[in-house]
Amino acid sequence: MKHNDNMNCCHPRESGDPMRFPLTTCGNDRKILLLLRVFMIGLFLLSLSCGKKNTLPSTRAGYHNNQGIVALAENDLDRAEFEFKTAIELSSQYVEAYNNLGVVFKQRGAYTDAEKQFQHAIALDSKYAAAYSHLGAVYLAQGKTDKAIEIIQKGIKKDGTRPDSHYNLGLAYIQKTKESKDKSYIPFAESSLKKATELDPNLPYVHIQLADLYRELGDYEHAIIRYRLAISDDPQALDPWLKLGNLHLAKNEPYKAQNAFQKAIEIDPNSIEAHMQLGLFYLHEKEYPKARTEFLSVTTLNNFHEAGWFQLGMVEFKLAEEAQARGDEEGEKKSYEKAEQAFTKTKEMNPNFVDAYFNLGLTYLYQDEQSKAEDVWETAITIDPRHARTLYNLATLYQQEGKSSQAGKTFCRFLNVADVRFNTEREVARRYIASENIACHD
Repeated sequence: MKHNDNMNCCHPRESGDPMRFPLTTCGNDRKILLLLRVFMIGLFLLSLSCGKKNTLPSTRAGYHNNQGIVALAENDLDRAEFEFKTAIELSSQYVEAYNNLGVVFKQRGAYTDAEKQFQHAIALDSKYAAAYSHLGAVYLAQGKTDKAIEIIQKGIKKDGTRPDSHYNLGLAYIQKTKESKDKSYIPFAESSLKKATELDPNLPYVHIQLADLYRELGDYEHAIIRYRLAISDDPQALDPWLKLGNLHLAKNEPYKAQNAFQKAIEIDPNSIEAHMQLGLFYLHEKEYPKARTEFLSVTTLNNFHEAGWFQLGMVEFKLAEEAQARGDEEGEKKSYEKAEQAFTKTKEMNPNFVDAYFNLGLTYLYQDEQSKAEDVWETAITIDPRHARTLYNLATLYQQEGKSSQAGKTFCRFLNVADVRFNTEREVARRYIASENIACHD
């Protein structure tokens, strides 16, 4: 944001203080005054030679611009806006202040206002590369991807040494790939992001973006390298640890994944996402008591965390099955009750979460509450008439209750939506339909 190199061809004194000359009482006053006049004329001519677009801001304007930069770093956008506007009021040709004011509007999501400020900065100084980069980011946020690429490339031609310009260009090419489904833009995205890290290798967010890109391409080796670089640059950042953990899971490296998630929790014990990811890891590894501990942490930190309650229900269901297998009737009963509570909580938070209804129905069924299971599954298929697992289980329940007509119709509905994952269940459904001479209708 702060621009001291290319803003003007005339530079203020480093101290920021106005130029002062000592008073004297010697007999050379007239000579000193004459020299002073010559100096002032020379300074004036030098200012003119800079051109109108590069007028040097006043010292006071520079002070307010710097105060705005401090406020912006502290995320005090109101104060930053005031300081940058004050700088502009004091020096109407102050390119950097217009650019920085645009950054404030950009961070607020006021893209039209931001666009005006960046365009004004460019109009004052067509070589001011920062404004091109920020303007491109604004166009990208507005979905104007082609305009973003065009303006950022124009800025890079003015000054190709700015890492943020190459980073924003990389983001624009990634977005272009998503919009066009044309993977030929991916090498341009990769090249731009890599150029940003060549110019400044200590940019963790660029390493993360590159790692995400490599992961999408299936290049896990380079993805891990980039996540590790991001972690080296900012060891206390959660995001790269979490993404690294998920990548290790994708590579079937569970214990490396576990280590990454545990590192994330060490960094922030109150990170809901870190507890959630570690809980999912333990669930995948069938370490159900540990998974329960993590999901309980999630729901304790956020009592309305839908996924946390759902996964807690899944864990309790698995714990009930384990208790049943070892003949622990009391443990089985308690775990099913806890699973019921968790799934009920989930569907209360999200009445359209059909998997919560499905699993709640199973919980009722295993507690010998068939009527409750039937009711909740009938509700589930009103939410999603194509939910194959619910249709099959509901049809089976109707069959057990002797409701042959309802069972046949529901099996027919199941066959219309079931894919190859349900080959065994489809064969069961066909046999029942044949035995009952039921005609299915599309």
